[in-house]
Amino acid sequence: MAEFEQEDAHELRLDANDVALDVTENTEGMDEEMSDGELDMDPEETFQDDSIAAFYGHRKSVFCVQLHPSFPNPPIAVSGGEDDGGWIWNTIDGSEITRLSGHTDSVVAVSFSNDGEFVATGGLDGRVRVWRRHGSEWATWEFLTSLDGPSEVVWLSWHPKGPVLAAGASDTTVWMWQLPSGNVMNVFSGHTGSVTCGRFTPDGRKLVTGSDDGSLIVWDPRSAAALAKFDGGDQRFELPGGITSLTVSPDSRVIAAGGAAGGIRVVSIANVDNGDGGSFVGALDGHNDGESVESIEFISLAGSTAHIVSAGTDGRAIIWDLHAGRQRGEVAHDAAITKLVVHPNTPMFTTSSIDHTIRTWDARNAKQVGEQHGFTDGVLDVAVGVDDGLTQGAESGGIGAFVDISQSKGFKIVGAGDEGVALVFRLM
Repeated sequence: MAEFEQEDAHELRLDANDVALDVTENTEGMDEEMSDGELDMDPEETFQDDSIAAFYGHRKSVFCVQLHPSFPNPPIAVSGGEDDGGWIWNTIDGSEITRLSGHTDSVVAVSFSNDGEFVATGGLDGRVRVWRRHGSEWATWEFLTSLDGPSEVVWLSWHPKGPVLAAGASDTTVWMWQLPSGNVMNVFSGHTGSVTCGRFTPDGRKLVTGSDDGSLIVWDPRSAAALAKFDGGDQRFELPGGITSLTVSPDSRVIAAGGAAGGIRVVSIANVDNGDGGSFVGALDGHNDGESVESIEFISLAGSTAHIVSAGTDGRAIIWDLHAGRQRGEVAHDAAITKLVVHPNTPMFTTSSIDHTIRTWDARNAKQVGEQHGFTDGVLDVAVGVDDGLTQGAESGGIGAFVDISQSKGFKIVGAGDEGVALVFRLM
C-alpha cells in the first residue's frame, strides 16, 4: 500500500462540448488461433502455483467471488458457483465458515452489503437468498429470507447507504427489496431484453441498468420512474448486440457502458434531476469488433477521475483518457479477460482471464506489476483487498504466520476458477 499514495480526486465534469470521443483506434487483432479463446499450451510446461491459500468447497465451476467490505478484518470471502450454492470462507486458511444453500440452479451473483452485515446470493433459479451476521462474530451467519420475483438472476447490487438490494433478471425486470423485512420496494420495467448489468450510483440517488436490447436506463429508486433512457434510437449511442457492462463515475455524474460488439458509449446524467433526460458525450471504439466489453471501471489517474479501464473478450484491457477522448495505453492477456477490478485509491487494476492467470497493472504506464498462477482452467472472477500480512505455507512459517508486507505491493487477490477452486494470492 505504501507504494502508491492516494491521489487528489477532482470531480468529473463532462458534457458533449468538453470531450470529443468519437475515436477509432487502429490496433492489431488477436491471432486467429486465439480467436476462440483456446490457448496454445506447451504440453511440457511446468505447472506453477503462487497461491497462499485455497478454498475447495465448490468442486464445480466458481462463477463469482467477493471480499467482505471491511477486509482484511474480517478476512472472509463469499463465492458462488455451478454447484447451486455459495460459501462464506476464510481467506487465510481456506476453511469453510458457512454454506449458503437453498438454490436449485447455479449461483451466478454474490454480494456483501456495504456495511458487511448481510450477504446475498442470486441464482439462475430466480431466487435471491439473504443471510445476516449473527451476534458479534463474523464467523457466524444465519439465514434471513428468500426473495422471489425475478426469473433468472443476472446480477446483484446493494445500496451504498442502507440495507436495500437490487437484482437484475433475464426476464427484462429489475427488483428491489428492503432488508431485513424482505419487502418488495419496487419493480422496474422498461427494458425489452435481459438486464445484463446494473448498479446504484455512488451517492445512492439513482439506479443504472443496462440490457442486451441495447438500452441504458437511469432510474429513481424511490419511485421506479425512468429519469433517462439511452438506446439505439440515437444512432450515436447504438451498441450492436446490447450492453454487457457499465460503470458510474465517483461523483455520480457520468456513465460508461460497454457493448457486446466491443464499443463503449459515455453519457452525462449530471442534470437528470432537472428533467433534461441526460446527454450523449461520445464513443470509444478500441476493442476488436465483435468482442464484448466484459468489465469497465473508473480509475483515479493523474490527479483526475476522468479515466476508465475497459476489458474485453479480445484479451485486451484499454486505459482511456475521457478528457482527451483517446486511449492512454493498453495491456493484454493471451485469451479473453473475464473481469477487471480497480485497487482503491491507486492507479493499479487487476484482471482475470481464460488464459488461467491473474495479472495486475499500473495504469500510469500500462506496465504489468504482478502475475499470479495456480489455476488449471479459466479464471472467471477476481476480487482485491488490503494485505494483512497473514499467510500460510511452510516457506513462511505455517498457517497464521506473518510476512513483511512492505515487501509486497499491499494487496491480496482472490480468484474464482472454472475448475472449481478459489485461490488466494499475495501481490508481490
